[in-house]
Amino acid sequence: MNSPKQTKPLLERFGSEWIFFAAILVACALYFPGLGGGYFFDDYPNIVDNVHLHVDSMDWRQWLQAVWSSPSTELQRPLASLTFAINYFASGLAPWPMKAVNLGIHLLNGCLWYLLLLRIVASLPSAQSVLARNKLLVAIVASLWLLHPINLTPALYVVQRMESLAQVFVLGGLLLYVSARTHQDENARGSAWRLWLGFPLMLLLGVAAKESAALLPLYALIVELVLRSSGDSKQRPRSLAAFFGLFLLAPAIIGTTWLLPHVLSATAYANRSFTLAQRLLTEPRVLMDYIGWTLAPIPSSFSFYHDTIVISTSLLSPWTTLLSIAALAAMVVAGVLLRKSRPLATLGIFWFLAAHAMTATIIPLELAFEHRNYFASAGLLLAAVELALPKRTDALLPIARYALVSAFVALCCFSLTLRVKEWSNPVSLALAEASRNPDSPRATYDLGRTYVVLSGYRSDSQNLPRAITALEAAARVPHASVLPEAALVMAASRTDQPIDPAWWDSFEGKLSERTPTTEDVDAIRSLTECYRTGSCPRDDDRMLRIYLAALGHERPDASVLYSYAIFAFNKLNDPELALQLARESTKASHDVQYRINLINYLITMGHQDEARAEIAALKDRNHWNGMGAEIANLQRRLDETSAARSSP
Repeated sequence: MNSPKQTKPLLERFGSEWIFFAAILVACALYFPGLGGGYFFDDYPNIVDNVHLHVDSMDWRQWLQAVWSSPSTELQRPLASLTFAINYFASGLAPWPMKAVNLGIHLLNGCLWYLLLLRIVASLPSAQSVLARNKLLVAIVASLWLLHPINLTPALYVVQRMESLAQVFVLGGLLLYVSARTHQDENARGSAWRLWLGFPLMLLLGVAAKESAALLPLYALIVELVLRSSGDSKQRPRSLAAFFGLFLLAPAIIGTTWLLPHVLSATAYANRSFTLAQRLLTEPRVLMDYIGWTLAPIPSSFSFYHDTIVISTSLLSPWTTLLSIAALAAMVVAGVLLRKSRPLATLGIFWFLAAHAMTATIIPLELAFEHRNYFASAGLLLAAVELALPKRTDALLPIARYALVSAFVALCCFSLTLRVKEWSNPVSLALAEASRNPDSPRATYDLGRTYVVLSGYRSDSQNLPRAITALEAAARVPHASVLPEAALVMAASRTDQPIDPAWWDSFEGKLSERTPTTEDVDAIRSLTECYRTGSCPRDDDRMLRIYLAALGHERPDASVLYSYAIFAFNKLNDPELALQLARESTKASHDVQYRINLINYLITMGHQDEARAEIAALKDRNHWNGMGAEIANLQRRLDETSAARSSP
C-alpha cells in the first residue's frame, strides 16, 4: 500500500491544469485531419441549400432573414443560424472554416467543463489530500470528455454546432449558479445578479441556439439537491424556491401544456415507424446503448446512422426492454444511495438521466443520435471516474486504478483517431457507414448519393456505375425510403442514361404500401424540382402516379401536396388544380412557407382580395420581423399586379 507521502508528490508533479492543457493539445491534433471533410446529412437543408443563410451584404434585412431561416424547428434556433451566416459571410460555403469554428466551440466547452467541475469540487467539504485527488479527477473527466469519440459529431458535423453552442450557455449558466450559491454561503455580495440576471440570460441564449438548453434549470436543481445535501450544507435561502419556481416549474408546466396536444395528436407520429408507446418502451434500450458507447468506446460501436434499431412493442419484445428499464431504475437507486459517500457519482448519474429528459421521452424525434450525449456523456464520465479513482491517496492499489483510467483515456484517443479519419473524407465516411450498417437504409443510400456527387453527373465518370449499383442495393434494403429510386431517376436523367422502369415501379409501390416518411417526402420534393427545372425528362404519367400514391393515405403531407401543385402548374398546365393543392397544403401544415407559396399563386392567378387577406394573416405571424423582407416583396408584387390589371 502506498503511503500519502509517496503518492502526494506524484499528484503535485502532474498538476490538474497541465493534464487538461495536454488534453487540449491532443484534441487539436486528433481533430485537425477531420476539418478537411465535407458537409453531411442535415447540413444540406440547414446550411448548403438554405439560401436565406447565404448573406453577402451588410443589409440588416438580409441578416434578419438569415437569423430566422432554420428549417429545423418552429423556434428556428436564431443564434446558431446567426453564426452560420457569419461563417458564410466570411468564407462562403467552404466546410473547413465551418468545422474549425465547431472545433473551437468544442474546446471552449471542454474548458467550461473543467472550470465548472473545479468549482463544484472546491465547494465540497474535503481534507487537503482528498481535494488534490478531486482536482485530478476534474482534469481526467474534462480531458476524457474532450477526447471521447461519442462527442465527435458536434465538432465535425457542421449543423450540430446548434448543440455545442447551446451547451456553451448551459455550462456558463451552471458556473454562474454554483458561484452564486458559494457567495450566498459566504455572505458575500454578487449572488443576486448571478442568479436573477446572469442565469436567465444564459438560459435565453442557450435556447436561442437549441432547445436542449432548456434543461439548464433542471441541471442546476440536481446540483442543489445532490451537492448541497452531501455535507454540512447551510440552510437554503428561501429565494431558491422562487428561483426554481420561476425558471423550472413554470416553464415545465407551460411547455408540457403546449406540447401534450401536439404529441398526442393523430398526426404526431404519422411520419415515424413507431408509436408514442413504442417510443417510450424503446428509449430505455437506447439509453443503455448510450451508456455502453460511453463506457466502452470500442471503434466498431460508433456509427452515425441508427435507423435499424428494433422497436420495442412490449416489455418482453424484445426481452431487453424490461432489463433496460430495470437497469435504469437501479442507476437511480445507486445514485440515491451514493449521495453521501460519493456525491460526484450521484451528480453524474442524475445529470446523465436529466440530459435525456427531452430527447428520450414523448417528443416524436428519431430514436437515437450520438450528439444527444454531448452533455450527458460528461455525467457518465464523472460518475465512472469518481468510482474508479481511489477515494484517498492512501487507498488500496491506487496504481492499478490509475492505470485503468489511463488505459481508458488511450482507448478514447484510439477510437477518436479512427473516427476522425473516416470523417476526413466524404467517401471514406460513406464507405465506413455502409460497411458497418449494411441493413441501414440511410447508410446504404448515402454511399450511392456520395458516388453520384463524385461523378459530377458525367456519363463517362467511373463513379457513375458505382453510384447506380449502390443505389439499387440501397433501394432493396428492407424498410428503405424512396430516396434511392429518386436518386436513380435523377442521376440517369442528368447523365443521359436509360431510366429502368423497375425504378418507377419500386417508387410507386413503396408509396402505395405505407404513409410517406420524412425521407419519402424529401425524395418527392427533389424529383419535383428536377422536373420543374427540366433536368429530368418529361414523364407526366409516372409522376402523376407517384403523387396519387403518396396522397392516397389519410392526412396527406403538406410538402407532397405542394410538390403536386408545382407539377400541376408547370407540367399539367392546370393552374386551378395547383391553386387548390396550395390551399390544402396551408391547411395541412403551420409552416408559413406554405402560406407564402399560396400567396404567390393567388397573385399570379389574379385572386387579389384573397391574396391581401393571406398577406394580412402572414403579418400577424411575423414575429420579430423575421419575414419582413418576404412580406414586403409579396406586397410589392401584389401592388404591381393590381396596377397592371387596372391600367387600360
